[in-house]
Amino acid sequence: MKTKNKKKPNIISISNQKGGEGKTTISIFLAEALAFDSPTLLIDWDAQANSTKHFFRTVEHSIFDCLGYRGRAVVSATQVIKKIDENLYLFPSSISLANFNTPYGVEDFTLLRDIVMSFENKFEYVIIDCPPSLGLSLENALIASNFVMIPIQTRAFSVQGISDLSQTISKIQSKANPNLKIIGAVFNQYESNRALSGLAEGVKKYFPVFETVIPRRESIPQAQVKRVRLRDCEKKIQETFKNLAQEVKERIYV
Repeated sequence: MKTKNKKKPNIISISNQKGGEGKTTISIFLAEALAFDSPTLLIDWDAQANSTKHFFRTVEHSIFDCLGYRGRAVVSATQVIKKIDENLYLFPSSISLANFNTPYGVEDFTLLRDIVMSFENKFEYVIIDCPPSLGLSLENALIASNFVMIPIQTRAFSVQGISDLSQTISKIQSKANPNLKIIGAVFNQYESNRALSGLAEGVKKYFPVFETVIPRRESIPQAQVKRVRLRDCEKKIQETFKNLAQEVKERIYV
């Protein structure tokens, strides 16, 4: 596998500390859309392991086994990463990752970055499905990433907490990863009416916003529950995520 333009992969954290915003669905389908023509790795960085369960019912090892957290024996990432399709790979998670919650040294903040740095010349895109929380796991993801995307459902209570996430990103940019860029917020379960448009304007005060929106369609969350691949979804959903992938590429390669 070779990247098109860079030796190092474009690493994108899909993050929002609030649950229920569609991080996993967007992570899976965006990774699949990017993998249509580029080597792509989806990292399940959530102890709930929903991205992993979308493709596999069980896995022998998970990304937690590769961290070396608190002196644990390390399993090689090449032994853990699963090939899904020609261009799509998964770094699976498990409930064990819930143990990764307290830093015991400065090195604990860069454990994920250390793994990802070994992926040169292997992937063009790495998508990190982040947990719905602030803390050690999220900071690891942001320190390892070049970009961060924020999924947001356009509801009043979904906009709450955006300031906290913005401050966390700013802290990482200033202290640990000055190369981290906010690629934008993507609206999920979007309904184009006047009230929701007003909420969208509120989001723009904190983050740039993708032109592509994920429409409110019951078939999208159902696809994850039923473990349906993007290629098997209805054409409107396929086109939405292809458009999102194209916009991601345009924002990265400016």
